[in-house]
Amino acid sequence: MLSVQRTAHRVTCLSHRHEIISRGFFASSTDHTQLLKTAEVHRLEENGKRKYVLVAQGMDSSLVKRVPQLHLARIFLDGNTLYGAKVVNKTLGDPADVCGRLFDAAVNDFAAGQSTRAQSTLHGLSKWVSSGGTSIDALSILDENQKEAVIAIANGENDQRVYSNGRKGWELLATEFVSKELGLEARLYQSKGGTLSGIEHHSDMDYYSESGGATAIFSFS
Repeated sequence: MLSVQRTAHRVTCLSHRHEIISRGFFASSTDHTQLLKTAEVHRLEENGKRKYVLVAQGMDSSLVKRVPQLHLARIFLDGNTLYGAKVVNKTLGDPADVCGRLFDAAVNDFAAGQSTRAQSTLHGLSKWVSSGGTSIDALSILDENQKEAVIAIANGENDQRVYSNGRKGWELLATEFVSKELGLEARLYQSKGGTLSGIEHHSDMDYYSESGGATAIFSFS
């Protein structure tokens, strides 16, 4: 029993040392290009879903699984749907700059003949709508009731009647937001040849204030 406790203690101490060293590295490193060039992709299983994470070269797999602070970027795969692409260490760049290898690794795991689909957040859509004015084409084709409704949605209003009035307009705005490559995650899927196939409503409710709950669906040939 004592031997087991000593072994567990040594493993814990080793993990702490790895974490401290790694944190120091990320805090002091300015050569992001080299860091990304040598970074490695790890595949993790999480609640029946796959999670692909990018970490600095040479990280122990068990440590990568236990310490999410070591992750530079990540993306999830559920069935044939990719989602949740995010740069954890934001100083490295946007998802389109950092998450491409994660996307490729996930797609390579698909079964032969299985189609690829991605669901993208549209964070920033609400702010763009509320502050865009005449630069937003979709606003110019909405009637006054629709315009009032989408502005209310952009300001966080989630009343069912208001959303019903603004639903079509919000879809047009979301489509324009994507077409102008204003969505950070969406740009990743566009850079990989994704084609916008639809806007899903009320599918990102945890971030309603960011996007009116909308997400973008991309298909890949």
